[in-house]
Amino acid sequence: MKALKIGCVQPHALDVPGWKEALERGLELADKAVAGGADLVLLPEALFPAYYLGGGDSAASWRKADPRPVFSGYAAGKGIYLAAGLVLQDGGALYNGAILWGPDGRELLRTFKSNLWHFDGRYVLPGSSFPVADTEFGPVGMMVCADGRIPEISRILALKGAKLILDLTNLTSTGRNRDTLSNPQLEYMLPARAAENGVWIAVADKVGLEAETVLNCGGSRLIDPLGNVVASLGSSAEGILVAEADLEAPRPTMPVRSRKRYSILTADTVSTGAYLAQFDPLSPAGDEVFAALCRFSASGMEDYLEKAARFLVRAADQGNRLVCLPPMKTEMCSGAAEKLSGLLAGSDVVAVANGPAGEGRETVVFSADGVLGRFPGDQFEPLDTPAGRIGAVWGDEGWNPEPVRCLMLGGAEVAVWYGDGKRPREISVKVARTRAAENRIFLLYFHGGEDALVAAPSGAVLAEALDEGDQAVSAMIRRSESRGKTVVPGTNIVSGRLPSAYGDLVADDGRFGSHE
Repeated sequence: MKALKIGCVQPHALDVPGWKEALERGLELADKAVAGGADLVLLPEALFPAYYLGGGDSAASWRKADPRPVFSGYAAGKGIYLAAGLVLQDGGALYNGAILWGPDGRELLRTFKSNLWHFDGRYVLPGSSFPVADTEFGPVGMMVCADGRIPEISRILALKGAKLILDLTNLTSTGRNRDTLSNPQLEYMLPARAAENGVWIAVADKVGLEAETVLNCGGSRLIDPLGNVVASLGSSAEGILVAEADLEAPRPTMPVRSRKRYSILTADTVSTGAYLAQFDPLSPAGDEVFAALCRFSASGMEDYLEKAARFLVRAADQGNRLVCLPPMKTEMCSGAAEKLSGLLAGSDVVAVANGPAGEGRETVVFSADGVLGRFPGDQFEPLDTPAGRIGAVWGDEGWNPEPVRCLMLGGAEVAVWYGDGKRPREISVKVARTRAAENRIFLLYFHGGEDALVAAPSGAVLAEALDEGDQAVSAMIRRSESRGKTVVPGTNIVSGRLPSAYGDLVADDGRFGSHE
């Protein structure tokens, strides 16, 4: 089977009254992609009529038009697969949708944006199904823009067999220079989606300013299953990108899933700790937690304990209330924690350590009172501590989006991920930042015993240790920031969830055995 050539079309954004011009220009650029050998052409989100649907009477004409026959005829006339983003009227309601047509002009796939962003919800309803279509090149799924921020959606598409996910976007940005615009989804979230699911992701975005308020950042691209950007466009100009994706090539081994431990993903949202915490105010003193992340090497357990003791004492003296120690290689983690807990006498410091536990590994949380709790357990549940609600994952658990998601829904404000360092650092850091951003929590990440960083609920890196030598870095954790789950007005990552649509994530019927 030949590799698939994908053409990502990047047009200028236009306001609603210019919907006819937008259609014409989109297809003109599609012609160039076809001339470049594209087997599949991808047009961005809301090519028809526009992203911002305001405008009063001047916008009314588009409602009487139906561009679907135009797209269908184009696909059949060129003998290609064509995916386009358009606002669809369905049963009297409007949806921000995407349709994939086959080389014969038949509609193969239709999806509606689920994670409505900002003012989307004023005009359209959310979708709640995530289908996959078979093509001659392999199974293909689709998502629309901010759906890329929701780990459940791309995960369900991958579990259904998708080898390629088409992402139709209007990714926005700010900045003085059009040539340097970017977006968290382009920078690290979509590479994480590709790598954590072992899928190709093709992105088509717009450029330019719409409605004098919505600045699109371009950056249309193709991302491989390792999270590498194969090819991309800039942020300031129209253009097309034609790049090759071999959907039959061997894909990386996916981490083992523990679907029986993911039950909270389908729980009623209003019953979750994350939802209830939004209405639980914190005092200023309880809100602010100074956290230290320690990085050091050790020649053996005696050396480890000596350095851990030194860092704990210094961190406490400098006002840190949460201290994370690097992973240990030998001796039982609980035993080491018990030895170190005595150093915290008279302080309110909570410490976290990771190391061997019988046949596996465990993360232990301790204080002057001894061991407070251990991870992993039978469930991904956070632990209440004087420094806030803490959760922890180890190794490939962090590569799967579900464990940290479960911790967040349980009310975790901070997650500690002890990565084993077996996967490439560059993409691992992108995944770590994604875990923070997609859950709106603080994430403290170790890449094996080498790297250490703190990511904010925005995904920004707050603190990062040097790549050599012994060091501790500190960052302020504001628990209220983790409890607030609104990203922009109208978009809340907890109350906006659709748990009834996520049943595939916990399915126990053997449909997705290859991913278990």
